Amino acid sequence: MTVIEEIARWTSGLTLDDIPERVREVARNQVLSVMGAVHASAGCAGGRAVVETVSGLGEAGPCSTFPGGARASLSSALLQNCSLSMALDYDDYGFLGHTGHSAVCVPLAVGQLRGADTADVLAAQVAANEVAGRLGASVVLGPHNGQMWAHIHLLGAASGAARVLGLDEEATANALGIALAEPVYALFPGFMGPQSKLLTAATPSLTGANAALLAEKGMTGSRSILEDPQGFWAHFAFVPLPFMMGGLGRSWVTDTIAFKPYPGCAYIDTSMDALFEITGDFAKDNGRALEPGEVREVRVKASLLTCAMDAISREYLDREHLSPTNINFSLSISIAIGLLAGRLTGAELTEEYLTENREDILALAARVRLEHSGPLTVEFIRCMDEEADMASMLGSVDVRALMRSRQRMRRHLSHVGTLGGREALDAWRSLDSRDREFLKGLALRAIRERGCEYDLGEARFDRLRMPFGARMEVLLSDGEVLGAERSIPRGAPGDPGRFDVCSEKFVREAGGLLGKKKAAKAVDVVRGMEGATLDDLVSALSP
Repeated sequence: MTVIEEIARWTSGLTLDDIPERVREVARNQVLSVMGAVHASAGCAGGRAVVETVSGLGEAGPCSTFPGGARASLSSALLQNCSLSMALDYDDYGFLGHTGHSAVCVPLAVGQLRGADTADVLAAQVAANEVAGRLGASVVLGPHNGQMWAHIHLLGAASGAARVLGLDEEATANALGIALAEPVYALFPGFMGPQSKLLTAATPSLTGANAALLAEKGMTGSRSILEDPQGFWAHFAFVPLPFMMGGLGRSWVTDTIAFKPYPGCAYIDTSMDALFEITGDFAKDNGRALEPGEVREVRVKASLLTCAMDAISREYLDREHLSPTNINFSLSISIAIGLLAGRLTGAELTEEYLTENREDILALAARVRLEHSGPLTVEFIRCMDEEADMASMLGSVDVRALMRSRQRMRRHLSHVGTLGGREALDAWRSLDSRDREFLKGLALRAIRERGCEYDLGEARFDRLRMPFGARMEVLLSDGEVLGAERSIPRGAPGDPGRFDVCSEKFVREAGGLLGKKKAAKAVDVVRGMEGATLDDLVSALSP
């Protein structure tokens, strides 16, 4: 049985009762998070362009477009909803991929197209998360990362749509094969600054949904398109990790989904948490807000993930025309906006705000210093190893192939100086004996596990934490130093207020259009969606 056939068997047989309640709770909150992002993005220039384009197409249909609630065709609804959920990087993320764009928007739209019930829509959403997240994990040693895994939405959308349509195992396999026949490949210049980034999930989501509709009518697709020597993995991974596609129904990728409290890459979240802790404490102690002019310098120590993100963003920064899509990956500019506005929401990432405050933002950003912290990088690795067994993962990969993948990755990112030999040595020297022993032990365990076959079904995703740690010092002009440190981002697994972030985000971002009272009521409807009709759900989310 091919990987596609295994996915199809599981997806076509999945029922809501098969999904643990804790996983369904995550999925319900994912709807709030995605819809909050959609509302936040409608005010930026790229978002407005999409809304006006969809309106101009005039394609009537049964599928709701958000945030306005107007009905349109399936293609128009997916273009608008998936684009707006992507626009400000305000989405959710998990192990490994930003699955919410296709996982939420496609089952909802296809459900309206066919009059499905909410139980099928929610089951399809979870299926899409599970399949898309695994596909991202299978190509983690490849040219893309994070939101740039645009191709995961091909399988996410196809599996979600197939489940809503009630396709059998054979038709579902065809849908998945059709979806991957012509996979998308995101390019840095179109992603890191211009508004074209908005289409990163919309284009493959529409392709995946159409693949399911075509398969329903009898079209066939390749069953071996992932593992074929000329197939997907041969072109989208330096070293494919096919074992990452396993464990369906035994471990749940949906467990790992984190919800962003700020528009921007996940790797800025703990730094922003630390910043607002500092400014909040200052206001409490001094009876007034911290003025940006009082800040002489901001020093941040963060993991390799944050440093690499920020380095790539600098390559595409246009200082004359600040772009929300670039700012999403710039830690220094995000911090500057946080200092200037006292918050970081969709309202600060409109072109009007950025143009009016450009000089102040850039001046503050120039005072931010970012430094890699070896211990914080090790903390992330340690947490992943505790629940997902990284030694066994590494042991399942040929060492020579792993070394070749490192060389290919460095060539691929040759324009970004993130962690060369000297930096790696400095990072090693910064580690204490406990961290060094952990890394040595991880390497030894990986050697002992060499040749094993990793089983993703053994991963304890319900206990996984994903720390993107940050240590921040704000140096004031009078010599005072304010500090804070955060490990787990707000809204991420391990945060006790994880789901509060979803409701606060939705009410904050949707309250302007829906009104605070209706937005708060919508939270209750979404969190009880299995007991509501699809019309009830859509009505609650629409003005």
